[in-house]
Amino acid sequence: MSHIISFVRIPALALRQHLWPLTPLGVLDEDCLRMHVWPNDIDLNLHLNNARYLNIMDYGRMHLLARTRLLDQILRSRWTPLVGAVWMTYRRSLPLFSAFTLGSRLVCWDERWFYMEQTFTAREGLAAVGWVKGILRDAGGNVEPQNVIDRVTPGLASPPMPESIATWNELTREKLAGV
Repeated sequence: MSHIISFVRIPALALRQHLWPLTPLGVLDEDCLRMHVWPNDIDLNLHLNNARYLNIMDYGRMHLLARTRLLDQILRSRWTPLVGAVWMTYRRSLPLFSAFTLGSRLVCWDERWFYMEQTFTAREGLAAVGWVKGILRDAGGNVEPQNVIDRVTPGLASPPMPESIATWNELTREKLAGV
């Protein structure tokens, strides 16, 4: 699935969005994708491999960007989306062939970064949750998130940054400062 997602599914999503746009979604709304764990997604424990979670999350973020109409702006402006940090917590396994829902939402943004939350939920409940800190770049450097948001929802201010994300962000900065 990872190769399919990376090299076929994400470009196919961009093409599909251009030809037959997905149902629009508000910038702060959650996008939910129903998915399954396939044989090429598992490890020796016969459950979703931890690397596949990140790969699936990549697709989920692109799907969210397409539905919020931000992907059109990114492609038109030739911005490069980059991940700066990921934090993952696994609560329960997703076994082979199990169905799950990937929820993706933009939590907030600051002068440099977008902060997203992505959840994996199965019939039994929450399986995993991840936070992703992302940025957009162009030839001139970083693109300010508010300028991006203003292109699809002018004047929308970021919700307050949750204390837990602010703490994670500070821990990331501390760690990088020590390097």
